[in-house]
Amino acid sequence: MKMRVAASVALAGLIVLGASGCEFISPQDTTQINQVADGMDATVGKVGIRNALLFTAGGTDANLVTTLVNTGSAAATVSMQYTSSTGPTTQQLTVPANGALSVRPGGDQVVTLSQVTAKAGALFPVYFTSGGSSTTVRVPVLDGSLSGYQTLTPTPTPVAIPGGTPTPSPTGSTSGSPAPIDSATPAAG
Repeated sequence: MKMRVAASVALAGLIVLGASGCEFISPQDTTQINQVADGMDATVGKVGIRNALLFTAGGTDANLVTTLVNTGSAAATVSMQYTSSTGPTTQQLTVPANGALSVRPGGDQVVTLSQVTAKAGALFPVYFTSGGSSTTVRVPVLDGSLSGYQTLTPTPTPVAIPGGTPTPSPTGSTSGSPAPIDSATPAAG
């Protein structure tokens, strides 16, 4: 009888040890954080750069879309440097203490990178600095082809036409200037 009890206890101990042994040798999934967004994440000083993306309509101007999260007890200045056609260009933002700053059209701040070569599908390097720390983030460049992204591309600046406002004519063309070209329709060949 004592042998059966001892064998039962030993067998139960082996079952418990075997079932819990997986936890000792297998990595836990919750210890590995995988980025599931389109953009890139980074940290400079006490500021986290979250889901950084660039949106462009033509590849020469691009809006930065990201959230800057300051975990520090004081406001933090974040400098963003990039290369434009005129050389290195720097823009700065201030992120409130223990707060976040939404950088996007319609958000807290709008940051447009002007005179750049940022074609959709490319990775564009932006150098971030804050609190004595710095990093270069290769930010993915997207366009407005998806419906959720259409409002994130830079709005073209209207160009004044010399010679005043054209007046419509009965034939549909304008008097005094050539008919406007619609860039959305391909030219007949």
